[in-house]
Amino acid sequence: MRKKINNPARIVAFFMGVFCIVGPFSGCDDDGSTPPPPTPAGYALAIGLNKVDPGHYCGWDGELNGCEPDAMDMKEIAEDQGLITETLLTDQATRERVLAELEDLAGRLKSGDLLVVSYSGHGGYLPDTNGDESDGLDETWCLYDGEILDDELHGAWMKFQAGVRILVFSDSCHSGTVLRMKKLDMENPPSTRVIELQENWTRMRVPPMLDRAKIRALPEMREAVRVRPYLREQIGRSPLSRGEPNEVTTFKPPKAEEEHVIVTRSIPPSISIQTYEQNRSFYDKNGSAAPREDIGVVKACVILISGCEDAQTSADIGFNGLFTWKLKSVWNNGAFIGDHHRFHEEIRDRVLAENAGQSPYFYQIGSLDDTFIGQRPYTLE
Repeated sequence: MRKKINNPARIVAFFMGVFCIVGPFSGCDDDGSTPPPPTPAGYALAIGLNKVDPGHYCGWDGELNGCEPDAMDMKEIAEDQGLITETLLTDQATRERVLAELEDLAGRLKSGDLLVVSYSGHGGYLPDTNGDESDGLDETWCLYDGEILDDELHGAWMKFQAGVRILVFSDSCHSGTVLRMKKLDMENPPSTRVIELQENWTRMRVPPMLDRAKIRALPEMREAVRVRPYLREQIGRSPLSRGEPNEVTTFKPPKAEEEHVIVTRSIPPSISIQTYEQNRSFYDKNGSAAPREDIGVVKACVILISGCEDAQTSADIGFNGLFTWKLKSVWNNGAFIGDHHRFHEEIRDRVLAENAGQSPYFYQIGSLDDTFIGQRPYTLE
């Protein structure tokens, strides 16, 4: 038989015990009020490749100087804003690793959470095999062990939940458009066409509208040379005087060495063609399996701010990409207070002031979220 609880003190103690058990699961705080919703989480993935694997790219290593510094700078911005960051530099930035990181993040992020992805490296192009490109070419990021197609990235964004906010910065070239390449140029081009494409690419390799003498004389370049002495040899400048970090020096680089440092971030067409031929079945399989780009099937809101328009190239200026350098100056250590459109516009204007042939581009896919677009970049709440 169950005993009766007649003592008032025991009755109070009994109900207090029940409250202690039920309370944590009742959805209320200790004072009975509804707890506030959880604070949105913020994550950042910063990718920067100063080289690629020559084994995959037919002997070409694609050496650049400013991409790893870009990734570290983007990591610092994200951390300062309270985001949990992951950085993939050069040989860490493989196809498998990047896609796995994005899939893992898609499984963790919930509605209201923020993801910032930045890529600095070469841009490329491959034949479109799922029929969603009017020019017959897919744009790519040149990762360490192979290119990743824009369709594959689109598939990665499709895995994120509705309400997730994604901001992507891409400081790279997609120069297939500017070279006026077609699908047949990749699949079976005559040698004369390869020579023509390569000559066109060589002419645009050093951005013709960029004041390279000004770039070489910048304090940021002097600091980069101090931190990374190998740059001194590559740009042909004399050693800095120790103890005088602000000393103004004169650069006199041989043209060939200058072109090695201040260049566009685009894969040469001859290498692109050879790489595709060497790995044709791999890329055709990936392209055919990737979903067709359809902005309506992405549930998350994705904002892309790229280093240039499709028919342009992005400049690597030794200590950063030109786009990332100007992004940092607009961000101004967190003093920037505008929204995403304003952020893009100010970066674009500053890039154009240095290089009239490079205009950063704003693009949005997925669920239309005016609130996200109207927020200051990196806003968590």
